[in-house]
Amino acid sequence: MNHKTTILLALSAIQALAQENTYSLDALSVTALREEETVFSQPLSIDVKQSDEIRLDQVIFQKDLLNSISGVRVEQTGSIIGHKTSIRMPLSTEPYYLFLQDGIPVQSSGFFNHNGLAYTTYGSASSVEVLKGTGSALYGSDAMAGTINVLSATEPTKELKKSLHTNIGSDGYKSISTTLSDTIDQKRSYSLGVRYDHNDGWREHSKSERLEANGRFDYLMNKDNFVKIVFAASKTDAQQADDFLNYSNIENGSAAASDDPNYYTALSKTDVRRQFDYARLSAEFINYALEDAEISITPYLRYNRNRYVATWETTLPSNDSVQQSVGLLNKIKFEPTWGRIIAGLDTEYTHADQQNNQEYDYNASILKGAIYDYTVDYYSLSPYIHTDYKVSNVLTLSGGIRYDSSHYTYDNKISDGNVFNIYYRTSDRKDSFKHTSPKLSLSYQPSAELNLYARYANGFRIPQASMLYSLKKGYETYGLNPETSDMVEVGIKKGDQTNYAEISGYVTKIKDTFTQDQASGVKYYRNGGASVHRGVELGVSVKVTSDVVAKGSYSYSQHYYENDTIYHDNQMASAPNNMANGRLFYTPETINGLVVMGEWQYTGSYWMDDAHVKKYGGYNIGNLKADYAYTKALSIIAKITNITDERYATSATYAYSKSKYTPGDPRQFFAGLQYTW
Repeated sequence: MNHKTTILLALSAIQALAQENTYSLDALSVTALREEETVFSQPLSIDVKQSDEIRLDQVIFQKDLLNSISGVRVEQTGSIIGHKTSIRMPLSTEPYYLFLQDGIPVQSSGFFNHNGLAYTTYGSASSVEVLKGTGSALYGSDAMAGTINVLSATEPTKELKKSLHTNIGSDGYKSISTTLSDTIDQKRSYSLGVRYDHNDGWREHSKSERLEANGRFDYLMNKDNFVKIVFAASKTDAQQADDFLNYSNIENGSAAASDDPNYYTALSKTDVRRQFDYARLSAEFINYALEDAEISITPYLRYNRNRYVATWETTLPSNDSVQQSVGLLNKIKFEPTWGRIIAGLDTEYTHADQQNNQEYDYNASILKGAIYDYTVDYYSLSPYIHTDYKVSNVLTLSGGIRYDSSHYTYDNKISDGNVFNIYYRTSDRKDSFKHTSPKLSLSYQPSAELNLYARYANGFRIPQASMLYSLKKGYETYGLNPETSDMVEVGIKKGDQTNYAEISGYVTKIKDTFTQDQASGVKYYRNGGASVHRGVELGVSVKVTSDVVAKGSYSYSQHYYENDTIYHDNQMASAPNNMANGRLFYTPETINGLVVMGEWQYTGSYWMDDAHVKKYGGYNIGNLKADYAYTKALSIIAKITNITDERYATSATYAYSKSKYTPGDPRQFFAGLQYTW
């Protein structure tokens, strides 16, 4: 199906957003500096997706929450709740992104999981914020290409409010959620939420179950002290389908789990699935006793567990990794007449247990048993300072610097040395990494409706514990240094209460890239050369008529190597130059309470491999979504995804002379009810 046909089908759905849901210059964000301030005034590119639009999107997967934001692409993997991310970088599993929930990292910097959004309670999100590009001085390792903050700690209501939400859909999908919120007295209030999802999946061996829970308790101790306690937890159990090797299986809409016989051999020998467990408890203490100052202290406890079978390795080893963390975010803000100073100290300790096992006898030399069994104690200490200086009424200069000191203590629990002539267990050791990240920005705001900005930010990411200690035989002596980046960005924001446009351009250069070399079929990491990432992003919101609003996002990007010894200056794989999302919201005056949305999503062509052997043509899909408030208490929601039943791949790669395609979802139908009392 061509682009024009898809656009016309989406437009024919003309749909809806009520007057109060049009873009406002007063839209607030808390991600960049952990401070509530308008998106418009900030000298950086940040998008906020608010509760009304999220409700209309009827989030089932992470992609439903994020893919309407310009320059953002999230694709689900064969493990259904697993995902890859692309923000100003090629689509990959690499740790270029910082995932937050309610402003707190959902995982330790030393133990990045590319499926990190599965740890958040994204299905219950009240809003989501995406800071594109390198983060501010308040963020360290991993915040190189983007920071995603899922906000699920809903502010308690002033009066008792209860809701029940049920949803059913194609392929055995069913969901039920409930919320409870109230104010107890003048000082205390709370909100609670629980959600359960079950999905049989449209493909063989793609069933999933998921449970989310959120809680918040607010306590106003006195006029100078406030406490906010937040709890979030999620549990996921998802079967794992495989990619297709033959694209004809995409074209004919095959619902098989794989076309590779080795996958079915794996199913007969081991449990091919992914399981994610997550829990976090935090308490934010805020003090206003000092004049023109605010002090906040946020201690937190966090638990992560990730279990899976490594289907990309021929011997199918299992992984079980557990991290238990305690952290503290300290921040003090001063607001003198000339501007603002934010200074703080972040620290975290994580104890990690890592076990990898061969679950069955593969052959005479690769036998059932332990591959790795080790613990890692990780500690980080990160002071920072950010300053805004008002040069004049229309010009603000901002600067910041952050120092990160990270330390690993590794303890091997079993014998050192060679395992199956494939793996290597290194002896006990300690590793440390330090990095200083400067930031600088300039904002020129000559009127209340125009903001021009420029910024520079340095970022980095430390080697993960798995890179350092889950080694392959023959490469145990390779050392790793932090990967660093330098980003320059310029942007323009212009709008009023009904129309808004933002355009930003960026160039990022990454040095000492962690390169996954492949020699004799064995993968290992080393610091490689450089890569350059540049692009332009556009976001618009326009009130077309009294009952029609149009929103659109578009990004053009180039990602390429710089003087690489193998790939020279080639464009990188899995990096489409063009991506777009268009939405029409329609609120008919004749049907009070109805909101309908037609959506078009486009991902352009891209190289499947860095050597430019194969290219994938990209895809277009259209979606139709509606929300009807039948009464104040009862609402009806419905959506049709992939309305033209497009046959496409969400991810296409080429390696070891094999193509791999992850099939996109076929046309699916969903409907639900929400009752509030």
